[in-house]
Amino acid sequence: MSAIVKIVLSHEVLEKSQFNKLQKEIERLIESGGKIIMLDFSNINFLKNSELMAVVAIVKLVRDSACILLISAMSEQVRILFELTGLEQIFQCFPPAEELDIKSDMTEPLAGLQSVAS
Repeated sequence: MSAIVKIVLSHEVLEKSQFNKLQKEIERLIESGGKIIMLDFSNINFLKNSELMAVVAIVKLVRDSACILLISAMSEQVRILFELTGLEQIFQCFPPAEELDIKSDMTEPLAGLQSVAS
């Protein structure tokens, strides 16, 4: 497994009906020795309260593992929300992955969720 797994988030993935699938996939990644999970926010310009709670649930899921959780491509509105809630202190934030030289050998999709390996 690659050291970095990039998950492209969307409003649909953060909704309750799809979120359980995402949580299970993140658990699988952690159990299989994943070291770095990067959440790509490039498809999200804002977060509803329920979506913010889903992000917090991901933080709790990853917090007790040896995994590192990164954020990429955060919009200005999401960045401000993270600042207001104090979440910016929890994450390491990066520009979009296209601007970084990140290579991954992961080719399989995350349980049908939209994911990208650069």
